[in-house]
This record gives sequence, structure tokens and C-alpha cells, in this order.
Amino acid sequence: MKVGRISSLARSIDLAYPTNRAIVIITLLFLLGTAGLQLILGKDISSALYSSLRAGASVFFAWAFAREIDPDNELSAFFAAFLGFTGFLFFSSPSLLALFLELLLIRIINRSTGLPSKTSDSFAVLLLSGWISLQENWIFGLFTALAFFLDSFLPAPNYHNRIFGGAALIFSLLSFIRAAGQESILLNAQSGLFTLAVALLFIPTFFSSQKIEARGDLTGTPLNPLRMQAAQLTALLSAGSSATLRGWAGAESLMPLWGAILGISIYGYLQMLVKRLRKASQPD
Repeated sequence: MKVGRISSLARSIDLAYPTNRAIVIITLLFLLGTAGLQLILGKDISSALYSSLRAGASVFFAWAFAREIDPDNELSAFFAAFLGFTGFLFFSSPSLLALFLELLLIRIINRSTGLPSKTSDSFAVLLLSGWISLQENWIFGLFTALAFFLDSFLPAPNYHNRIFGGAALIFSLLSFIRAAGQESILLNAQSGLFTLAVALLFIPTFFSSQKIEARGDLTGTPLNPLRMQAAQLTALLSAGSSATLRGWAGAESLMPLWGAILGISIYGYLQMLVKRLRKASQPD
């Protein structure tokens, strides 16, 4: 059964494609290597397996995020995967459910499959968002509301997502009220400066996305540049606001997303450098 019949947000990984096969192998090697190292260090099996799952997820999610927000450059995703691996060494507890939610939100906006989200997709995302908002932090409901509202106003709007956006906003508000008094909202200067620096690095990638050659998986139609740029800004805003409002704990929860944003940016600057060097080496 094709995944497109079940969900408009699901993307299959064709192992016949070299880069897809490569990231699966890299992810498995990192997962198994982390598990082996944990066992050598004397950790119990359950702890080692859980740690290895987070390790593999850090690499794979960083790659997947890069493919979503920079679809025209396959190699940038491997820069992201490397930074996902590096990030795990310092921030080893990313929130797997939050990462999965963020990936779905980006797909709702950019429509990388070529199709708008189905009502069942939006309902599932809303439930996941509500759970994470109540269990982890209210801000995830806010991200979800933003994604739904953007999808309902961008080109080829999906109007029913305005209803889901309103519901996500209510979930977020209830979660915020529930957490009031238990946690304070303080802007973290260090993580705020880090967010600003990454945002500035990402500017060339954002403007280069005014033209997109990638096509939807299920339709073969070109992706919409405005939707792609909205997805990029949403990814940056989600990672940045989580870090700024929650400090380094917020950055850690979405560390693979940071790896993707930084990996894409670094790859873009390297591309520009290579082009300039080639131009400079050509005879007049």
C-alpha cells in the first residue's frame, strides 16, 4: 500500500536511491556504535538502547530537516547529519516526539509531497501537539497553530486548517495556564545571541529559495517557493524561540533542527566560495 493513500505528510525512503541508502547506513552505524559504547561503559541494556535511539534519531532528523527546507541540495543534508552527530555529543537528550512534530509541521507548510494535508493528518498532528504541549511545553502548541494558519493562507490554501490552528492555539493556552507559576518565562541572552547568529548565517539560503527546482513526491509538480520560504522561517522561528524562551534546554530539545539549519548554511557558503575560486582561476 502506498503511503500517499494513508497520509499526505508521509514520505517513503527509496533505498534504491544512493543518498537515501547512505543516510540509512550512516544512521544505523551511529546507532549501533553508540549502543556498543554505552555497553562498554557499563550501562544496562535498556539505557544503552535508549541512548542509541536518540543518537540515531539526531543524525536522521538533522538529515530529514535539511531535505525539507533545502530540497535542491542533497549534499547539504549530509552536512546537517554530521552536525546532528556533533550536537548529540554535547546535547544528548533531544525530544524525539517534538522533532517528529516539527517535521510534520514543516511538511504541512512546504507540501514536499505535493499534496495538502488530509483532515486525518491535521487531526493526528493536533493530538500529537496537544500531548507534547501538556507534557513538555506550551510553546509546541504555538508552533502547531502557526503552521496550520500559514497553510490556510499561503497559495492554494487549505482552509480547514484554520479550525485546527484555532484548536492548537487553545491547547497552547491551556498548557500555558497550567504551567503558570510552575515555570517562569525568562529570555536567555546567550541562546538568544546564538539564535541571532544562526539566523544571519541562514539569510543567503532563504533568498536563494526564491527559485525551487524540487518537485512533490506524490504529484511531480514543482514546489512553491513562497511555501518553502515560509517553512524555512517557521523552522528557524521554532528552534530560535524554543532556545530563547527555554534556554539551552530548549535548544537541546530541537538540536537536530539546529544541525540542519547550520549544515545548510555552511554548505551554502562553501558553494559560494567554490564558485568564486573557480571564477578567479579562469583566465581573462
